[in-house]
Amino acid sequence: MKKNHLILIFAAALAACTVLSCNRNEEEQMPEEPQQGQETPSVYTLTVEAVRGESTKALTEDAVNHIIKSSWADGDNVDVYDVNGTKLGTLTPAVSSTTSTTLSGNLDTAPAVEDVLTLKYRSGNYASQDGTLDYIATHCDYATAEVTVTNVEGYSITTTPAQFVNQQAIVKFTLRQSGDASLSVMELKVNVGATTYTVAAGPPTKTSTFYVAVEGFSEQTVTLSANDGSAYYDRKADNVTFENGKFYRVTAVMTPRVLKSISISGLDPAPSYYYGGALQIEAR
Repeated sequence: MKKNHLILIFAAALAACTVLSCNRNEEEQMPEEPQQGQETPSVYTLTVEAVRGESTKALTEDAVNHIIKSSWADGDNVDVYDVNGTKLGTLTPAVSSTTSTTLSGNLDTAPAVEDVLTLKYRSGNYASQDGTLDYIATHCDYATAEVTVTNVEGYSITTTPAQFVNQQAIVKFTLRQSGDASLSVMELKVNVGATTYTVAAGPPTKTSTFYVAVEGFSEQTVTLSANDGSAYYDRKADNVTFENGKFYRVTAVMTPRVLKSISISGLDPAPSYYYGGALQIEAR
């Protein structure tokens, strides 16, 4: 009887160990449940291989080949839009000394395979500029690209390569007077139809060279107006064409603006104006 009693105790202990072992294994295999109030993140990562044209970011002029060179820099942002124009997120580039880079960033909503996305870099605001490539690079270097989603795996999204196209031409205006003398001015206005680009070097700074970003156009009349603080100069050209994404160099021989008449009223006594020691006109 004593022997049988020991056998029963041993069997019960073995069964208890087995149950405890099973429970422990089940606990180890069960996934952890999120705590109350926590949500599973739904942020998608988009990666795009990107190439930009010659007339783009971080702009420097290659005086030998007469082109504008570009490179991607830290702080550049590219916005992503779907076919409805809804912004999905923002991408940033891996810093590169060339026109190629890898763009990556997070999207709150995942597009589907075969969806077409539009990438936009900066905006097309060209109305006011300061005449330098640095200003164009940081304010006016608007470029776009379209890509097609090729794969959505988990939270990772990839697309076709992005070939950015600049939405402006860059024109280097070099101002001259008759006789090929350099003309330095504080402000240059470029008029194309109803559009005016105001380019101010900023007084007292004067320069004879202005880099200007303009929206592309074909066979239009272009009028240049400049002032050096004391006189105005003009130049007009017909049938001018500037294509987006291209760099142009223009030497403009400016003509002094002639003052044809003057009218002054409301002065008492009326002032007198002299030229060369002789009375020319008495204002009334």
